[in-house]
Amino acid sequence: MYALIGKMVTQKGQRDRLVAILSEAAREMEATADCESYRVHVSLDEADTVFIYEVWRSEEAHAASLSLPEVKEYIDQAKPILDRVERVAALELRT
Repeated sequence: MYALIGKMVTQKGQRDRLVAILSEAAREMEATADCESYRVHVSLDEADTVFIYEVWRSEEAHAASLSLPEVKEYIDQAKPILDRVERVAALELRT
């Protein structure tokens, strides 16, 4: 299993719009065989910050998902409202 934690900071006041976009993406991703979990969290400390927690069967499965047309569409929707995106951690399940 391969997991990612990502941090996305939106332009002021755009957090809920990003959450809506990512929530749609989460429903589609979790319907695929390779995505175990795709969770969207809002920061309690930073008003315009969203964290994503994703679990995939493999790193390759995650990489392949980024080339799906629907994923590219979600990325295109989110880009204009983002200030920055950071990878917080990439994780490998050991137990």
